[in-house]
Amino acid sequence: MENNLANDLWKHFFVTPKKNYNKYMLQLLEYPECIIYDKKIMDENRSKWSEQFKNNNDICLEIGSGSGNFIKELAFRNKDKNYICLELRFKRLILSVKKIKKNESTNVRFLRRRGEEIENFLGMDEISDIYINFPDPWEENERNRIIKESFFVSLDVILKKGGKIFFKSDHDKYYNDILQLVEKLDNYQVVYHTPDLHNSPLKDINIKTEFEQLFLCKHNKNINYIEINKVK
Repeated sequence: MENNLANDLWKHFFVTPKKNYNKYMLQLLEYPECIIYDKKIMDENRSKWSEQFKNNNDICLEIGSGSGNFIKELAFRNKDKNYICLELRFKRLILSVKKIKKNESTNVRFLRRRGEEIENFLGMDEISDIYINFPDPWEENERNRIIKESFFVSLDVILKKGGKIFFKSDHDKYYNDILQLVEKLDNYQVVYHTPDLHNSPLKDINIKTEFEQLFLCKHNKNINYIEINKVK
């Protein structure tokens, strides 16, 4: 590693140093204006993300941004909104930020953080909308899913009244489980859902993720979609 900052970078991700590091980890240092990997800095921005974006536009959250195909297009279409995107993998973070910069979008910040920790770095009513595309269904251990009852407890804090959660998945059971879960919640209501997004009225405005595009090309499988509104 070339400098003291790079020498200390590994401490944010590993307990002990390694002989060899993922080359994309080192590239995080090249995009300080777009990628935040220090949890302390994230937490200090809690309830102050508008200052990070230097405007008072609505702030939206994407949990699991992948390689950035979805957020690249979404942020470009909605320049009057800001986006915080969570992703853990170094390569995906770097690929994503390169796409955003090529698009000349300045309304996106990438955080290397888990979705289960949102209350640590997002404040009361700070988020307007949330996007969750193709999360792990955890077929063998469903309690590890990101969308479960405890997740909505966190959303009670960070999501504004009238805010929406947008969900896509190729996993039919996950889709149906969410529909059943929301029926039990007082603060949330499903306002639209379809088990076949690509044959729905939304097909022409849908933004495909890289996983979705690959899946559609190789498999003949329906894509499930849900919109959930926070009503209280």
